Amino acid sequence: MQLMKNWSTSDLLGIAGGIQAPSWLRRLASAGIHSTDRYVRRRQMVVNVSALVGVADNIFHTAQNLLHAFFGLMPISIYGMVMIVLFSLTSRFHRFGDNAAALYFIPVTAAGNAFVVWALGLESGTQAYFALGGAAFIFFGVHHWRIYMGVFLVALLLLLVSYQFAPDVGPVMPHDMEFRRQLAAQVMVNVLIISTVLIVYALTALHRAETALQAEHERSETLLETIMPRPIADRLKADPQERIADRHEDVSVLFADLVGFTPAARLLSPDEVVGYLDGLFRSFDRLVEQAGAEKIKTIGDAYMVVGGLEGGTDEAAVAIGRLALAMLHAIETCEPLNGVRLNLRIGIHTGTAIAGVIGKRRYSYDVWGDAVNVASRMESHSEAGRIQVTEAFQSRTKHMFSFQEREPIEVKGVGYMKTAFLVGEKRPGEKNELDVAIEEGNADG
Repeated sequence: MQLMKNWSTSDLLGIAGGIQAPSWLRRLASAGIHSTDRYVRRRQMVVNVSALVGVADNIFHTAQNLLHAFFGLMPISIYGMVMIVLFSLTSRFHRFGDNAAALYFIPVTAAGNAFVVWALGLESGTQAYFALGGAAFIFFGVHHWRIYMGVFLVALLLLLVSYQFAPDVGPVMPHDMEFRRQLAAQVMVNVLIISTVLIVYALTALHRAETALQAEHERSETLLETIMPRPIADRLKADPQERIADRHEDVSVLFADLVGFTPAARLLSPDEVVGYLDGLFRSFDRLVEQAGAEKIKTIGDAYMVVGGLEGGTDEAAVAIGRLALAMLHAIETCEPLNGVRLNLRIGIHTGTAIAGVIGKRRYSYDVWGDAVNVASRMESHSEAGRIQVTEAFQSRTKHMFSFQEREPIEVKGVGYMKTAFLVGEKRPGEKNELDVAIEEGNADG
């Protein structure tokens, strides 16, 4: 469909592209066309252009014939004038159906050419025009191939009948062989030009279709890679029927929620709300990419990230911790929403999770399991501007971060858990409260 959108009247009249057809010619090429279907409009414009070429060709030949032998070629000149009128009526037939004008134009052309073949004979070479019957495919397209086959067979029959039964020299000026040789040369030139134009037209259309298809493919690839990790996207592209479900024993999950967003956004327009979230989440997306983590989804004003899906669990946990600190800094530097400076409440947990792709019409890559549930609870039990983490996360990152211990909290579905606030990255020689507790325990032992 993208190819149809890209084709215009100017493209049709300037096949190579970059040629701006005159406005009067564009109007003539579009005359009588009322269809809203771009595919039908293009076919009908081809019919109109063919009729215009027929008008121009007959004007030229009629003038040439009158100058060459006014009385001797009068039957052919009258034929030319009649064809000019008949071809000029072609665009009026579009109102009767998508193919009506083509089904009018083709018999008129065939009958007129048959008259010339019998009037001037085979020496005129005009029977070669029947060989262009194959080009009628462009009038009807793939969907109407049966009509085209009928036209093609009639053109083939007329060509064979002409060679079998038409006279070598017709009754009109039978002794003027020079005129016939000149006309035959003009016919061959016309057939060559028309064939070349049709080939260029077809190849140009094919090139545009392939370019549009490639662009659509690249957009699909990009879209797929934006909604799921690249390795998962590659697996899905390699085998769309594969059920993608992976168990990860050690991933770090981060949940972040905007504090104060709902009341601040209540009186704003949808455009303002979406614009704010878009700008903020875009900045988060950049931070996630820098951290080498995977954004899983946004749920309203909440944001979910997972690290360690591709291994390197300890390094991934550290990256998630740094990401959380960077997100707090990002929200601090963000513009207020409706005069209210918002904050983040963040929770992190490291544990087991299952990741996979669900859905058919709209793919969705998601993560489930203990790590997700506990990380969500850490966020909901956290405080504005703080990062609450579990002992599992803390034990993997205590060499990199400073923590502030909290009293054990009761987590729904889990029970009491030891948690801490991630304060920041450690300075050289700095010890966590956990480090101190471990050292004191060793001393007592």
